[in-house]
This record gives sequence, C-alpha cells and structure tokens, in this order.
Amino acid sequence: MNHRIPVLSCLCGIAAIASADIVPLTVYENADNADVSGLNLFVDVTDGGSYIEFAFGNSSTTSAVVTAVYVEDTNSIDGWLLNGHISAESTGVNFSDGATPANPAQMSDAFGGTWAGNLYSADADSPGPTNGINETGNESLTLRFDYGGGATFADVLAALTADDPGFRFAQHVQGLPGGYSVWTTTVPAPGSLGAIALAGLLAARRRR
Repeated sequence: MNHRIPVLSCLCGIAAIASADIVPLTVYENADNADVSGLNLFVDVTDGGSYIEFAFGNSSTTSAVVTAVYVEDTNSIDGWLLNGHISAESTGVNFSDGATPANPAQMSDAFGGTWAGNLYSADADSPGPTNGINETGNESLTLRFDYGGGATFADVLAALTADDPGFRFAQHVQGLPGGYSVWTTTVPAPGSLGAIALAGLLAARRRR
C-alpha cells in the first residue's frame, strides 16, 4: 500500500482530507513572509513487510528545494522504528546522515510544541540547493526504518495520521522566490487550527 502525504502551504484543504490516510504538512516557520502558495511537497509511505519507507518528493510550482529532513523521536513510537538510513536517492539528490542544524526551527504549542529529538535526520550535501530535492517532481529521497517492538505499518501510519500525531516530520525548504526559506511540519490536532488561524489574523492586522 502506498500513501501520498502532501505538504500544504495553507490550511484551506484540511477538513476535506482529515479522514484520509494522509498527513498534511504545513509551513510553521516563515520569518520572512515568503510566498509559499506554490509549495507542493509530499511523502510516499510504503510498507516493505519488515520495514517502512518514507519517500520525500517535491512537485512545487514555485522554486523550492528541500535541503533537510527530520523524523521525530517520541515516546509514542519508542522502539517502533529502528535502523533508520537512506535507502534511495534519485539522480541529482545527495543527502548524508545528520542534518544541520541539529534540530528543526522551534515550534509553537499550536504546532505540537518543542521537538522531542531526532529519530533520524539528514541534509543535502554542500551546496544544499544543488543536491537537495528540487521542484521538478522527478527528485526524491527515501528513508527506510525496520519495524521493532511488534509494530506494524498500520501502527506507524495511525501514529502519523492521528488528530494529535504520535510523531512528526520536519523539513527545511530553501530557495523560495526572493531567496527565502521556510520550515514545514505535520499539521497539528484540529483543536489547534483555530489558534493558528487567530495567530495569522493578528499578524496580518499588525502589518497593516
């Protein structure tokens, strides 16, 4: 079974996909107010029997390069995902274990709060914008984890797609128009969406 997990640059489609086996990601840090309307990032999640794979892709309609990926290590999935490593890279993509910075940008409570630590991370070899996952739709990075602790594909997918996810992805996305960068993560629990919308409204009012 294969599930595509798109990264959404806005929250407008969340209600329509809440019941599907997908986890939308959203921009949670955009300090420079970059235009993210063209972002279309996704993860294909595949069950390999004794392992699970997360394939990160990029079909954005604007310039954008994924230069670092992070998988959160939480008590919810303790012992479920083992031996994380890069299992495949498409032509033009070159990543190495251990991302810089060591952790993604700080998240507010509305996005799940403090990052619990990395189960695995990787970033593009220098120069990152050249070796990262670009917006052509033809590039990808695949991470593989062995199942542990009796966990199954259904267990991991349930943790990833829960209203309050048991663990999160994070990505550093660079090379947006204007040379800006943003951070993306798993969409938070529905109860937090109102807080995010309110924060956006207040920020917009302050800019007027």
